[in-house]
Amino acid sequence: MNHGEATDSGAHPPIFSKPYWRNIHSVCLSAAVLLSVFFAIINPPWCDEVAYVDPGAQLALTGRMFSTAWVTNSPESLWGSSNPGLPLLFAGWFKLIGFGQLQARLLFCSLYLAGVALFFRWLVRMLNPRPWALVLGITSSMLLPSMANAVFAARLEALAFLLFAWFLSYTFNDERHWTRDLIAAATLGVGIIFFGLHFAGFFSLAALLAFVFSPSRRTLFLGLSLAVGLLLGVWILWAVYTRLGIWDIFLNARASHYGRALPWVPIGWNRYYVSSDLAWLLALATLGFFSAMADSGWRPVRTWTAWLWAIGAFFLVPVAIDLIGIYYANYSWMVAIPMMLCFYIGSSSLVGWRRAAFIVILTVELLLTSWRLIRHIPGKIREDGWHQQVVAKIALKTKTGEHVAADFPLYYKLVGAGYRVFTRTRVDDGVALGFEQDTFLPVACRKRISCVVTLKSEAAPVLSSLGGLWILSAEIPLGSGQSEQKYQIFQRK
Repeated sequence: MNHGEATDSGAHPPIFSKPYWRNIHSVCLSAAVLLSVFFAIINPPWCDEVAYVDPGAQLALTGRMFSTAWVTNSPESLWGSSNPGLPLLFAGWFKLIGFGQLQARLLFCSLYLAGVALFFRWLVRMLNPRPWALVLGITSSMLLPSMANAVFAARLEALAFLLFAWFLSYTFNDERHWTRDLIAAATLGVGIIFFGLHFAGFFSLAALLAFVFSPSRRTLFLGLSLAVGLLLGVWILWAVYTRLGIWDIFLNARASHYGRALPWVPIGWNRYYVSSDLAWLLALATLGFFSAMADSGWRPVRTWTAWLWAIGAFFLVPVAIDLIGIYYANYSWMVAIPMMLCFYIGSSSLVGWRRAAFIVILTVELLLTSWRLIRHIPGKIREDGWHQQVVAKIALKTKTGEHVAADFPLYYKLVGAGYRVFTRTRVDDGVALGFEQDTFLPVACRKRISCVVTLKSEAAPVLSSLGGLWILSAEIPLGSGQSEQKYQIFQRK
C-alpha cells in the first residue's frame, strides 16, 4: 500500500527530500515533542498515576510490593489489585535511576516516544506518506489529548502506540514469516495481559477487524495466535497470583473497576466527546470521505473505504469496548489511533482545496491545543512551588518515616522525602472516600498517621474519616487573594 506522490520514473521520493521542507518539518516536530515532554514532566500527579507507580516504588524502596494507593488493597497486604507489568517495570526503573517525579515521567515519555517512533516507522515503510501528512500525524500524536493524555496524565496508555506498532508489524508487513509472526502475535497476547485488561479487549477487536479488512488464512491464524497468547497470559497470571494468595484481591478489584454503574463511565452520546479533539477528528474523516466521493465522480470506489472505516471507528469502537468492559476518557486513544491510520490509507484522495482544508483544520486544532498547554505551564510551575513549601513545613514537625495522609499531587515529594504516604480517592458528599474504608485503611493503620495535608475545603471530612484529635500547624495559600484556596497541615494531638 503506497500513497506517496510518484515521480516520473514511478518511484516514490524520499521523505523530506527538499531542504526547506526538512527545516520546517524539523522545527514543527521538535517544538511538538519538547512541549509535550515538558508539560508531561511538570504536570502534578493524580490518582491513576500514583496507583500505577506506588506498588513498583514500594518494591524498589522497601523490597516489599505493598501500596497505600489502592482502596481495593490493604496497605498491610501484598499488592494484587491490578496487572503487575507496569509496577514491575517501575521497580526496575527506580532501582536503576532513582525515585522521583522526573524519573517516573521519563519512563512514561520514553515508552510513549518509542511507540510513536515505531508506529510512524511502520507507516513510512508500508504507506510512504507525504511529508505534510507525516509531520501532522507525529505532531498530533504528541499534542492531541485523545492520544497524548497518556503522557500528560502519566497513564498506562503510554504503552498504546508501542503495542499497536507491534500488532501492525506482524499483521501487515512486506516480509512475511509464518513462525515468527505467529510467535509475535502470541507474545503480544501474553504481554498485554500483564499490563492491562483493556488492551486485551482492544487488540482482540483489532485482530477481528484485520481479518475483515484482509480476509485470509494468515490473518485468521494470527488472530487465533493472539487469542492463545491471551489465554496463556491469563493462566500465567492466575498461577502466579494464586501462589501468592492475591488472586481474589485481583478479581474483586477488577470487578469493581469494570462495573457499569461507575460515575465516570460515559453513556449514550457522552462517550463520543470524552476527549475534546475527537469531534475535530470526525470532521476530518467526514471531509476526507466527501473528498474521496468527489474525486471519484461520486461513484463508489475503494478510496472511500478508509474514510468510512475512520468514521466507523469513531462511532463503533466506544460501543464495542463498552460491551467488553468499559470505555471512558482515558481510552479515547482506541478511537484516535485507528482513525489516524485510516487517514493515512485514504490520504491519496485528498487533493486541491480539500487537502488544504484538511491541513488547515488539523493545524488550527494543534495550535489551539498547544496554546492551552502553554497557558497552563505558569500555573503548574507555581503549583510545584506550593508543594515544595508543604514538604518544608512538614519536615519541621514530622520525622522521616512517619505516616502522612496527603493529596495525590504531593505524592512524589513526600515519598522522596522519606515519608509513608496515604492518599485518598476523593471527597464526595462530605466523605473522604478511601480513608473511611476498613478494608483499605484499618483502624490501627489510621492511628499511625501523624500528619495530614489537605485542601482547606476538604479538611473536615478527611479528619473525620481518620478519627482522633488534630491541631492545625501550618497553612500555605494557593494564591494571593483572601478567598483563595489553602493547603492545611495538621498534626495529631
